[in-house]
Amino acid sequence: MTLAIAAVWMFGGVPESANAAGASDLESGPSAPITPVPAPPDAVTKPLDPPPLETFVARVRRGDTLSDIFERNGIPARDLQLLIDSGPLGKRLENIFPGYEFEFGRDIQANLLHLKYRPSREETVEFQRIGDRFEASAVVKDPQDVRQYRGGRIERTLFSACQGVGLNDQFATRLAEIFRWDIDFILDVRTDDEFHVLYNEQRIDNQFVGFGDILAVEFINQGETYRAVRYDDGKGGIGYYTPDGESMRKRFLRAPLDFSRISSDFNLKRIHPLWKSEMPHLGIDYAAPTGTPVKASGDGTVLTASKTSSKGNYIVIGHGERYQTKYLHLSRFARGIEQGKRVQQGQVIGYVGATGWATGPHLHYEFLVRGVHLNPRKALSTLPQTHPISPEDRVGFDSSAALLLAELDNRKKSQQFASLDAAR
Repeated sequence: MTLAIAAVWMFGGVPESANAAGASDLESGPSAPITPVPAPPDAVTKPLDPPPLETFVARVRRGDTLSDIFERNGIPARDLQLLIDSGPLGKRLENIFPGYEFEFGRDIQANLLHLKYRPSREETVEFQRIGDRFEASAVVKDPQDVRQYRGGRIERTLFSACQGVGLNDQFATRLAEIFRWDIDFILDVRTDDEFHVLYNEQRIDNQFVGFGDILAVEFINQGETYRAVRYDDGKGGIGYYTPDGESMRKRFLRAPLDFSRISSDFNLKRIHPLWKSEMPHLGIDYAAPTGTPVKASGDGTVLTASKTSSKGNYIVIGHGERYQTKYLHLSRFARGIEQGKRVQQGQVIGYVGATGWATGPHLHYEFLVRGVHLNPRKALSTLPQTHPISPEDRVGFDSSAALLLAELDNRKKSQQFASLDAAR
């Protein structure tokens, strides 16, 4: 028995004779619990660590291509080709601009694993490596509207006043377009005129990305107050209206071009600058650089688009049976403008020039009612309103307008109080 035990210790096994001799003892003895022996620590299976990933950001310099950036950072050219071949988003990598920032992720062999960049504040494009190809995805964030207010006083121009309070030229143009039927921004604007505007500012991740809709606006011109509110009827009709629900849009524009100056007014006894004799000036001359767009002042049909020695290139538009407008000394016509062409208010029909009897580039503009020449600035102020708020939209409009104008007034007062506090 002793030898058998020794054999077990030395060789790790039990001889058959020992099993036979001790079988009765093992069967008759108490059953002992078997406790599993844990494996040594080194034998425990661990998950493999992911390969180390190096990330870095590269900024596009002037004149850079993505190939230049890859070469500077030691990334294989074949990875760039795989990116471009990944689809439409990959093709866009062929057009990159200074200031773009690319986030790279690569392994220890410098193989590209992912690439991410933002072609705009709204969009993020990402490429992820899968085997020997890249999958591309794009996420576009919708900007959030944040209600804002600005107010300013005009010292020189509407543009400079808007710039002074953080509004760009495009915003100034949009503001002027709301009142263009009531205020001639070429002639009527004066020093100390004021504007107050409530609008949406568009933001992504709390960063400014653009200007949204103008919601309510007030313009004080030579002591007279003009107010407008934006209204969406929910049926595709969006426009600006007075607080009483009259449309800001009139049948004719106050002026057929933007931001010029009047060089010669309507005058039945004017001395002609070329012939030095008294000749009626049956329109208004707007001095502007050659090529300045000229707009149709109302919806209508082109009756004439021709040229004479005195008028130069000129256009006549009929607005129904009652009204006509004329545009003289144009450098050229806009594409498609010809006799019989239907045009819409604000559509570009030609460009300022100095053709015909003209001493310099300007637009000569005439306004006729039943064939009789009238001073455009005076005649347009007497024309009836168009497209007021419909009866079915009246309740909704009144509620919306009241809220917007109340907020505009409150913001305006808050700014005035803040200015007073700062002056103390």
